[in-house]
Amino acid sequence: MLKKMGSIVYMLFILLSEVNSCVELSKTLRIFGINISHDTINRILWDEGISPQERLFSYVKDFITSDYNIIVIDDFVIDKIYSKSTEFTYYCWSNLHKRVVKGIHIVDCIVTNGKNIIPIDFRVYDKQRDGKTKNDLCREIISSLVEKGLNIRYICFDSWYSSKENLKLIDKFGLFYLCRIKRNRKIKLSKNGEWISIKELGEIPKSGLIVYLRKVGYVKLFCLSKNGKAVYYITNNLFMDFEEFQEVRNASWRIEEFHRGVKQCCNIGNFFVRKRLPILGHISLAMRAFFILERIRIDKKITWYEFRRELNRIAVGNAIISLCKEAGLLLI
Repeated sequence: MLKKMGSIVYMLFILLSEVNSCVELSKTLRIFGINISHDTINRILWDEGISPQERLFSYVKDFITSDYNIIVIDDFVIDKIYSKSTEFTYYCWSNLHKRVVKGIHIVDCIVTNGKNIIPIDFRVYDKQRDGKTKNDLCREIISSLVEKGLNIRYICFDSWYSSKENLKLIDKFGLFYLCRIKRNRKIKLSKNGEWISIKELGEIPKSGLIVYLRKVGYVKLFCLSKNGKAVYYITNNLFMDFEEFQEVRNASWRIEEFHRGVKQCCNIGNFFVRKRLPILGHISLAMRAFFILERIRIDKKITWYEFRRELNRIAVGNAIISLCKEAGLLLI
């Protein structure tokens, strides 16, 4: 049974339990007469037949319809502040703690139709072992998605990934991007004009401004105000209007919702394995668990959090009834 259903059992377990160890799952199954050792469960995470990234994509690919065409790439950190021997662990900035902490840095990717979320790829930052930067991992993901033949309307990311190498790669594939860009990047108002920083520009029209970005080429520049500060975006679609800009930009925020959901509801950071392969296995299963949760949200029209509360009510109710029966009490 575990060979066929092991991954599903593990995904449901991490959706429900706050203690996500193989030992705890083994103990939980034993209550229901299913005697499976924690070593057997651990082998689910060590599956080497196909990469964890490919297992994730294979699990969700049939649900990627033509309207899911906006790709969003970002990164987040799994805090491992007190870990001494967990692999993939480096000192990195944590938005939760607002300081540098020990953690596992993940570059991740979703596809969205502007409303719903499907996680489709990820890479774990491990520069000391493979020498790859986060931008290298970003290009790996983009190349992999193009190879898979996805219908891609836009690729979105923040200013960290707006390097000339990334932008030129997307241009090479004949695709459009929309991304944040730092205010100190050099531009010209014409190819033969003088170089100036974006921040030196005057007022930018709401409909955008076509400029020449240094070492990249012509792009369309948009500007929004956030907390009184100018925030800049660029796209290589020179015909993008403000309405489409807002639509794609708003869709790109779905990845922030994904980060909250996969952390708070799918326990992506709550694991006890230490080696690289089982860590990758757990991350892949947590993202697939999120996909299950997202499909339930769409079908049942309830939030991820309410569905988890429903499951916990069922579990607690069954436990109360079982304990009362054991104690010989009659529930009226």
